[in-house]
Amino acid sequence: NMSMYRHMYQPPDGSKELKLPTVNITIQNSIFSEGLNTFHHAFGSTIGGLNSTFHHNLWACNTGRNPSVGMIGDFTFVNNVLFNWVHRTVDGGDHRSYFSIINNYLKPGPATPKDAPISYRLLKPESERSKTVVDHFGVAYMSGNIVDGNEKVTKNNWDGGIQPDVKAHALDKVLAAVRTNAPYPHAPLQIQSANNAYETVLANAGATLPKRDPVDERITKTVRTGKVNATSAAEIEAQLGGVGYSKAAIAEIIRLIPLGIITHPSQVGGYPDYKGKPYMDTDGDGLPDAWEKKHGLNPTNASDATGDLNGDGYTNIEEFINGRDPKAKKVDWTDLKNNADAQNEPAE
Repeated sequence: NMSMYRHMYQPPDGSKELKLPTVNITIQNSIFSEGLNTFHHAFGSTIGGLNSTFHHNLWACNTGRNPSVGMIGDFTFVNNVLFNWVHRTVDGGDHRSYFSIINNYLKPGPATPKDAPISYRLLKPESERSKTVVDHFGVAYMSGNIVDGNEKVTKNNWDGGIQPDVKAHALDKVLAAVRTNAPYPHAPLQIQSANNAYETVLANAGATLPKRDPVDERITKTVRTGKVNATSAAEIEAQLGGVGYSKAAIAEIIRLIPLGIITHPSQVGGYPDYKGKPYMDTDGDGLPDAWEKKHGLNPTNASDATGDLNGDGYTNIEEFINGRDPKAKKVDWTDLKNNADAQNEPAE
């Protein structure tokens, strides 16, 4: 579905490439769903980086990585919805991580093992990757998260919701070291309660303008009702056997299909047949010639797509995608009252 957490940097002196974290990342109102399980890889996303914020997103019908935290540093995870996972919810990071997990809504689904700790796992932090240092974790701020059907963890997120991989006798000591009482400083957010965020995400996540397509409509309906409608094709067993899976692995993959963990989109109705006529784009920058002329741009200069006519932080191509006038009065989007999608309830 998505991986956005690091990049490879080539130093100017030609020395070895460096793996560095992404910086200044915000992902919101997005859907990560139905990762295909053909190769036991029905995962949602690997995300993270420095100054990273993820809010009002939906993870649905993925076995794991809901999401996986793929980099060091701060990780702000607020007002998201998770549904129908199998063996992983939020996990990852290392001893340099600072998790802020706030007011999210977790709803176990048909594929979620109801009697196992994974059914109420809010976070599985990872330890320092060292052969000599053990049980060395980062820190986590947990507040206001709801696990549908689990009153204990909902009432106190630290009462079973944080599940580091440690020996039972070390658990209390590790949790005390991991726990912090303040979130890491993050981007301006209008934080909702988890219950209200659940409604907001189901109403707004995905591409909703001018309207949702049948795929997003089906997924959000599935989350709301808790019922999946997936069927396995007769040839799936032969297909999986053809790539070398054992009979036991094939049986497990097939078992999960009617529970919403699919191997092909056709098992949930397939994708719509999208049709349209491409617009004229002389310079190939993604902006229609007519739109560029209307707003005083040059349809033969591809560089103006990444310009910013009004200096509001959104490039011209983003203004086009968002249906906005690129020459409109500059707006300070860090001021929450200017955010048309901000909720009216006070921040928490």
